[in-house]
Amino acid sequence: MHNIKLKVICFVVALLMAGAWSAEAQHTYKFRDSLGIYTIKFTPHSADTKFAQSLHKPLVPRTHELRLSTSWGVTNYWYEIAHFDELYYYGSNLKEPNYYGPSHHYTFTLDYGYWITEWCSIGASAAWMIGHRNIFNSHTQERLLALREDHIAIMPIARFAWFRQGMVQLYSSFGIGLGIERRQNHYYAYNMMDYYCAFDIKALGLSVGRKWFGFAEVGYGSRGIINVGFGCRINTKVK
Repeated sequence: MHNIKLKVICFVVALLMAGAWSAEAQHTYKFRDSLGIYTIKFTPHSADTKFAQSLHKPLVPRTHELRLSTSWGVTNYWYEIAHFDELYYYGSNLKEPNYYGPSHHYTFTLDYGYWITEWCSIGASAAWMIGHRNIFNSHTQERLLALREDHIAIMPIARFAWFRQGMVQLYSSFGIGLGIERRQNHYYAYNMMDYYCAFDIKALGLSVGRKWFGFAEVGYGSRGIINVGFGCRINTKVK
C-alpha cells in the first residue's frame, strides 16, 4: 500500500513538472478581426528555441547585416575638409567675367554589421561622396572651369538599438576612421590627394523589417545629414 501511494505521489509530481514546463515553453498570441478575438497557443519543439520569442523583436543575436544607402545634405564638415571655399579663389583668378554654377553632391554608403546582441552591433562603413561645381563665362555662358571632389570614408561603426518591437527598431550609431580626399581641376589640369579623420554620428535611426528592411537616419558627418536606404539580414531565424 505504501508503494502505491509513493507511485501516485511521484506521478502527480511528474504531471505538475510537465505542466509547469509546458506553461513556460508555451506562447500565446491573440488576433482580432470583425468576428471577434482569437487566441492561439504555440509550444516550440525545443524549450530553448528563440523562434517564437524572436517574433517580438526585429532580429536575434549573431545576425549579419548589409546596408546600401544614399544621403541628402552636405554638412559644413565636408566644406571644412574639402575647402570648397577655394572655388571663389579660382574664379577670382580667371581673366574672363564669370559666375558660379550650383554645387552638386552625391553620397553612396555600403555598411556591414554584426549584431552581437539584439541591441548592439559592430561593423564597418564605406562612404563615397562626389561633389562638382562649374564656373561659367558671364557673357557667353561658356564653361570656364570644372572642379570635382571625391571623398572616401572608411570607418568602424557601432550601432545601439534602444527600442526593439516587432519589425521596428530605433537606434543610434557612431563611427570614426580614415578619410581620403581627391580634388580635380580640369582647367588647370591638376589632381590633389589629402587624408583626414572621418567620423559620422547618427543620433536617430529607424529601421522597419526583419530579413529585408528599409531605414532612415538623421545625424552629422561623413554619411550626410539624412541617410536613407535598405538592407538585408542573414541568419535571423525569423521565417
